[in-house]
Amino acid sequence: MEPGLPIRPQFSKDFVNPCVEMAGKTVCLPYVHVISGWHMFSSESLGWLKNVKQLEMRGGGGCFDDWDGDQGGNKWAQSWGGPPASGAVITAHCDKLLSWYPAFAGRYTSAWGKSYGPCKEAEIAKNPKADYYATAMWQVCRPRALSAHDAAMGTGGAGLEATPPFVMKALYGPRVKVISALRNPTDRLETSFWSHRHYPLKYGSSPAGLHKYFTEQSAAFLKCEKAHDARRCAHLFELMSSEYADVFFHCDQLIRGLYEPFVRDWHAAFGRESLLVLKAEDLLDRPAQARATLLTFLNLPGADDASKYGALPDKSYAQLHAQDLAASKAQPMLPATRAAIDGFYRPHNTRLEALLGWQRGTAWGAAVAPH
Repeated sequence: MEPGLPIRPQFSKDFVNPCVEMAGKTVCLPYVHVISGWHMFSSESLGWLKNVKQLEMRGGGGCFDDWDGDQGGNKWAQSWGGPPASGAVITAHCDKLLSWYPAFAGRYTSAWGKSYGPCKEAEIAKNPKADYYATAMWQVCRPRALSAHDAAMGTGGAGLEATPPFVMKALYGPRVKVISALRNPTDRLETSFWSHRHYPLKYGSSPAGLHKYFTEQSAAFLKCEKAHDARRCAHLFELMSSEYADVFFHCDQLIRGLYEPFVRDWHAAFGRESLLVLKAEDLLDRPAQARATLLTFLNLPGADDASKYGALPDKSYAQLHAQDLAASKAQPMLPATRAAIDGFYRPHNTRLEALLGWQRGTAWGAAVAPH
C-alpha cells in the first residue's frame, strides 16, 4: 500500500520519539497522534495539550495517510523534521483521521482510484458518443475499481484489511500513542446539519427539515447495512452502488458519527496500551479527571494538577453546543427527531462502550443490559 514507507524500521534508541535515518538525515515522526473529526470539539477539549512542555506540537505533513501518490508517505515522514527539544516528544493533531469514508479516505482508496481513472478513460475512448454514466460507469468501471480495492486492502474485517490504523502500525510498531476525543453523535449530527448550508437548502431550514434529512439518510444507510454490514457501508458507502452514490452527500455526516466501525480498527491495531478514547463531554465538564487520565496514559507528570497546563474550560459542553447552534442560526430539534437519531446510534454506541471498556450505559444512550 505504501512502498515509500519502511515496515517497522530500526528506530533510534537515543529518543523516545520514533526517529529513523532517511536520506542521510535523522527524521523524527510524531510519537503522539491526536485524531478526531469535524464538529467534534477536539480543539476545545484537547487544545490545552499545546501547553504541556513535554509535547512539541508540530504541523509537519498533516494527517497520517492523507497524501497523494506512492511516494507521498515518504515525503510525509520527512516533513516532520529532526529531533524535538530534549525531553519532549513530537505531537500531531488531525481533525479527520478518525474515519476514512471515501470522500476523505486518504490512501485507503488508492487502489480504487488507480483502477477507476484508466477504466473511465478507456470506456469513453471506446465509444465517445455514448453516455458513460448510463452505460459504463456502474456497469463496468466502478465494480472493477471496487474489486481492485478489495484485492489490495482486504475484506476480512478489523485486522485483515489495510485500513489507516494498520498501515500506521506497520510503520510504527508499538512506538506510538493515539488519542481521540469523541462527542455525542446526535449533537454532532445536529451541528453538522445546520453548519453546512446545503442540507437546510435541500431539506428545509426548519426542525422538520432536519427530521426529513435524518429520515432519508438513515434509511439509506440501514438498507446498505442490511445488504452488507455496518463496517463495509461505513467505509465504502458511495463506492458500492449507484443507489448509495445517489444519496445526497452520501450519508457523510451520518457516517462520521458511527464511531465504532472506525475505532474498532484503531483498537485492533494498537489496543488500550497505545490508544486512548475519551469523551469530549468529560474533557469539558470533568476536566481534572479526564486530563489526569490522559497525562497518565502518556506517562507525563502533572496528573495530580492538570490545571497547570492551562486554564480549565470556561464553557461547558452544553454551552459550546448551544453556541455552535446559535452561530448557525439553528432551530430547536423536534423531540421525535432526537429520539430517532439516538435510536439509530444506540447499537453502535453500545458496541463502542463494550470495545473500550467504558462504564456500562455511559456511551450516549448505550443500551443497558437488564439485570
